[in-house]
Amino acid sequence: MKRILTSCLIGVLLTSTVLAEQASAQVQVILGGNDRRDLREQQREWRERQRRLYEQRQRDQRERFERQRAQRERFERQRAQRERRDYHRY
Repeated sequence: MKRILTSCLIGVLLTSTVLAEQASAQVQVILGGNDRRDLREQQREWRERQRRLYEQRQRDQRERFERQRAQRERFERQRAQRERRDYHRY
């Protein structure tokens, strides 16, 4: 009787151990899936930040070019005014 009971108890322990390992593996797969989703989300956020930085750099560059163009035009107007003034002076 003790031998049968012991065998049953060992069988239950082995079965529960095997089931626990399978459950643990399933949990790791599920969590691993979440890790992959988190990684994809982080990559998406990183790409979005890079896109915003690129767009900001483009805006800054356009503004800088516009300022330079306006400054060149202003210098040209001033030079033309000086030339007209000097021409009429002599």
